[in-house]
Amino acid sequence: MKMSRTRLGKLAAVALLMLIHRGNKFSNNFYVASWSKFHTVPTTTRPPTGSRMDQKSAGFWNHQYSSSQLSSRSNLKAARRPNQRNNNYSRKIDGDRSGPSKISPNPDRLTKEEKDASLQYLVSLIKRRLRTIQGIEQSALENEMTFVPEEEDVAYQLAKGRFVDLATTVKGEMILENMFRTPVPLPASESQTSHDGEQSIEHTGDELNCNDKDINSSNNSNENNIHTIEMPTDPRLIKHAITALQSLLLYAMQIGIKGPTEMQNKLVRHLFRPGDAPREESGTWVPEWNGEAIRRFKFFRDTELGKDVLAALIWKRTAQGARDLVVELGVWGRHEDTALLRSGFPIRFLEEEERVSKEAENNTHDPDQILGLRKDLRNFKVYTIDGDSTLDIDDGISVEVLKSNDSKSNDATEPDNSQRKYRYWIHIADVDRWAPRGSPLLKVAERRGTSLYLATSTLCMFPPNMSSGVMSLESYDDKHALSLGVELNPDGSIIPSSIIVTPSIIQVDYRLTYDQVDEMLDEGVGYTEEWQIGALLEAATKRRAHRVAHGSTEGMVPFPIPKGVVSAEYDEKKGDYDVSLKIETTHNSGANVTLEGEGDDPYASPVSSSQLIVTEMMIMGELSVIAGEAIGKWHQAQTMPDSSNSDGQIQLPNELKLPYRRQSAPDFKSREAESRHMDFLYAMNKRYPHAWYARRFFNSVQVSEDAGPHFGMGLTCYVQWTSPIRRLTDLQVHGALKRYLRKKRINLLFRKGIPIPADITSMDVGCDISRLKEYINAASCSKDGDEELENSIKSSDNVKESFEFHTVDHIDYSSGLGMIFAARPIQSSSSNYWHLEYIRRLVDESVDEVMFESVVLGCVNPERFQYAVYVYALGLEHKYVSETGKLEEGKKLWLKVSSINPKMGLLTFSMASKSGGIHAQATSAPAS
Repeated sequence: MKMSRTRLGKLAAVALLMLIHRGNKFSNNFYVASWSKFHTVPTTTRPPTGSRMDQKSAGFWNHQYSSSQLSSRSNLKAARRPNQRNNNYSRKIDGDRSGPSKISPNPDRLTKEEKDASLQYLVSLIKRRLRTIQGIEQSALENEMTFVPEEEDVAYQLAKGRFVDLATTVKGEMILENMFRTPVPLPASESQTSHDGEQSIEHTGDELNCNDKDINSSNNSNENNIHTIEMPTDPRLIKHAITALQSLLLYAMQIGIKGPTEMQNKLVRHLFRPGDAPREESGTWVPEWNGEAIRRFKFFRDTELGKDVLAALIWKRTAQGARDLVVELGVWGRHEDTALLRSGFPIRFLEEEERVSKEAENNTHDPDQILGLRKDLRNFKVYTIDGDSTLDIDDGISVEVLKSNDSKSNDATEPDNSQRKYRYWIHIADVDRWAPRGSPLLKVAERRGTSLYLATSTLCMFPPNMSSGVMSLESYDDKHALSLGVELNPDGSIIPSSIIVTPSIIQVDYRLTYDQVDEMLDEGVGYTEEWQIGALLEAATKRRAHRVAHGSTEGMVPFPIPKGVVSAEYDEKKGDYDVSLKIETTHNSGANVTLEGEGDDPYASPVSSSQLIVTEMMIMGELSVIAGEAIGKWHQAQTMPDSSNSDGQIQLPNELKLPYRRQSAPDFKSREAESRHMDFLYAMNKRYPHAWYARRFFNSVQVSEDAGPHFGMGLTCYVQWTSPIRRLTDLQVHGALKRYLRKKRINLLFRKGIPIPADITSMDVGCDISRLKEYINAASCSKDGDEELENSIKSSDNVKESFEFHTVDHIDYSSGLGMIFAARPIQSSSSNYWHLEYIRRLVDESVDEVMFESVVLGCVNPERFQYAVYVYALGLEHKYVSETGKLEEGKKLWLKVSSINPKMGLLTFSMASKSGGIHAQATSAPAS
């Protein structure tokens, strides 16, 4: 008897499966559902006729089995793919969102009838909200609906606080909460009047029809009346409805996400935490809606209940349909940032976090002051230079005049001769003073990892009362800082022996903007009354020249491609955002010049003197303290003692580890042809094509505890530490530095026979000093004189071996990196959306054809004639498919927008069709 090839293959697979599970006893309930004659399923276990499983019964691997046959379904899954390697890490990262064995059971599981009742309750609430918005319920609008008091409203109390981070505005969260408010029932007469006065308005959305004829026609009057929605008596049903609404919002966030599940899982990989419990069964009520619950909710992405809600509403069951519904409810705006919402980045601070922040304001514990480390530098004139809207000011600079013998000058007057030396000070906000290691406030920062800068707003790493308050270096107030002092050689290099690192207290004299500093320099004030500004500019110019000489990016790419920076500000009167565009240049060769000749760009502003000062002084700060040429030598020269030294004195182990950022130099030798082409572009004065082409030579930046050169900066070593209010890693560096300085001071006290101050804790130094303090206290009580106590501390031969200073808090520089890496695409998504929205408004509001002058940067895909172009007026790099064939680098084009969709991130250009179009020069696009 001949058998088909398909049938032979299936029989071979059955035989292979039996061999894999050799030794296991399969009961009679196990069956192979391949074709009808093999259906030997017992009546009690066979799926109902017409069910989904029965419809799939032609599929070979659709098995049924009892718990005695296989330990879990995952075993059978592994048997199906015997050659697949086990990758536990990937399954953990991806959450393994499928598979019954990975789902925690729901202790409050509802029956099907209860679930249906809960969904109908939610559907009624949604319809009530839609009718109120559309004005169908005239009585509610005119008489202002009366609700049950909040404290007595069970549904509202359950919903309160359950929608944090599911909308980008507090208003959106409040709308979601208020949907569960229970109205006070109207008297029968008023209720009847309300029914009679209802209008029949059809919903203009996708599928939802609010016409009374289409909604439970048998019970229209009661269901459509907002005063007659009955709240379930069982709180479990209300909880299920709230969870379903959360799932609907989560589904709406997935708009624009495409690709297989594995690819989608990578988008939320940063939300994974080792030791995460399995995901809960769909519809499970989370007892407390805190940061951890929100993270897990967005990581596992359970959207099944949300789809059920859309089905019950007869609404399109897609992410786009869900988003349209949420916008229709008024919860989201039409510009809602769904990339931000689904990322899991905390949008606002929880009540507990705000409470912790307020308590931290009153923190008086200052170990640096207790140990005598904090220096009083309030006699220095300190300047801060930031943007107009900056509130979290984390760095300041000042100049100290040194006498010829390197002693400090007592006056701050203008130097009277050119031989006078300067010490340049960089003061960084001492955030560790308010958010020390192990503190609750530090946990708030760790949850975010970084501040997020969007086109519409800034999401700070710390609550505003801290980031813009006690931490910020505001003017005329005593502020805690971590200060660095350094001197320069004539060539701009750092004098290693001049480096000073110390906690300090300062007072900012001038809070300046970039424009104000430029004005002071232009008018000469920066060289006379405020001569410190001129001295800082001179030092910054030397530093730039020194770095360029050592191969920095500014030397390799002297004319970088400018970038359009978009900002959007909400206008309450218009009810929409006003969008503005500013085109910025990241750097030039160090001279404040305007580009000339072929490379002239009238839209991009040249780098100002104030930007040069801030950039170079902050880089110098990073260089000097821990990551630059000077700090590398300073770091290696430090003594790292064990718990006891050769003299028998007790010493705290003191080792400083820092996260060095390293970048290797480009490999020009192995890419000689490309290197010659890059040089050719520069020689031909094709500046932007040259800058675009040079990018391919830059290597990625690596982070390591071992110091190494950073080619892009032109430094032998580099560490970020100047933005502790905005970056968690910078704050961790501050913690490590200060612990090192504290332990160094304590060891000095030991050598002098002075005990540890009682207020110093183990967390202050990072190791357990409790037993040591107990010993010193006991010795202090047992000795009659200070001299004997001093000898006891100095010579501890009998006890030194009993002290093991265990680490109590390890600083992990990788902590928070997941959220930091996730922040970059979020910021990029926001910037791209508003950039495209700006372009859309320009095109839509113009009667004439809008043309944009562009330059060809280089070829991206020769087969498709796809090129990278730079649009001058937009500060935009984009891909363009040539309509005329091959294009030369540096060729000027006039392009027009052929299609644009900001929501989907789509923009295409085509050749301008006429020469009579307008040349877009607007820098602001009004709301439309």
